[in-house]
Amino acid sequence: MPSRAERRRQSRKPDAGAPSRFSALASREVLGALVLGLGVVAAIGGVLLFTGGDGEDAGAPAATVGATFSPSNADEAAIEALARRSIEVLPRNQWPELYDDFTAEFQARCSREEFVQAGIEAAQEQGANLTKLGYVRLEQVNVEDVKATATIIGEVKGSFEYQVFGAFQRVDGAWKLSAAADTAGCQAFNRP
Repeated sequence: MPSRAERRRQSRKPDAGAPSRFSALASREVLGALVLGLGVVAAIGGVLLFTGGDGEDAGAPAATVGATFSPSNADEAAIEALARRSIEVLPRNQWPELYDDFTAEFQARCSREEFVQAGIEAAQEQGANLTKLGYVRLEQVNVEDVKATATIIGEVKGSFEYQVFGAFQRVDGAWKLSAAADTAGCQAFNRP
């Protein structure tokens, strides 16, 4: 029979099936990759590499909940619709259709072909988690004349929430997605 000290050491060892701190951090890194990839394509680009790819990281921390946003006018409603669409097109395999929702300035730095390829790569990186991507809400919406910014909260259902910063611009009376600050090429969104 093991000694008391040996039993204590064994009880302190993490269970092989339990999520580790590393897997929670890895989940956040995978999300970063998704955000970069989706930003490249329009929404959440550059997903993190989920350990095992099964999306069952229940120990992963959720994003901090900010003030609840509720559109109070047509401009805000249009911005919220674009933000929702920017996340929902990838799991629906509708990524290429999002290209037309971007400003001409963004399209000048990211061709349609590059945009489509970035969406394909982002979808492949997500693996089994692709169908779990979803829109949750907007936070910190700031509309100034023809430009706006917002924090888009998305989720990998059953795992965790994440946030990306998005930018929007009204062009000829219609709101479009534009490149967020400090982005380049096909990256349209950035992370905190």
